[in-house]
Amino acid sequence: MTRTKEQRRTPATRVEEIERMFGARESQPAADAPPLELRVAGGTKRTDDDWIVPKQLVADCVSGKLVVDFTRARCSRREIDIRVTAGAGAIVLIVPRGWRVDLDGVRPGNGSVTNRVTLPRFPGAPLIRVTGEVDTGVVKARYAYRSPLMWLRRSR
Repeated sequence: MTRTKEQRRTPATRVEEIERMFGARESQPAADAPPLELRVAGGTKRTDDDWIVPKQLVADCVSGKLVVDFTRARCSRREIDIRVTAGAGAIVLIVPRGWRVDLDGVRPGNGSVTNRVTLPRFPGAPLIRVTGEVDTGVVKARYAYRSPLMWLRRSR
């Protein structure tokens, strides 16, 4: 099937269509809302349910593991600021494909900072800016794992 000249001049996907697919940006939280504080003193804490992402988050992990999962989160922001403090624990950020994570503001002490989010950012997708310090722990950003069946279906 051939396309007309008018169809060739117009983009294949419009921003409005993408926002309609991924959810409209109507329900933005108030700008002066306090940041969401996630703290772990030991053990494991996960945010993997359906939750609304605020503009600012504070992630503090003394020891143990803190997993912030954005794959099923409802995000109406284009930029998210996260302040991390990792003592001897691990903070893991799991993002969907198309999102971007900027870990340049994190100062590693004796710990490590790893960014596995390497794909280009989709238009209109959120950018996560992470600042803070790591003592002997780990701060890691990665995509969600997919099973071989999910790879074949190209889902998530």
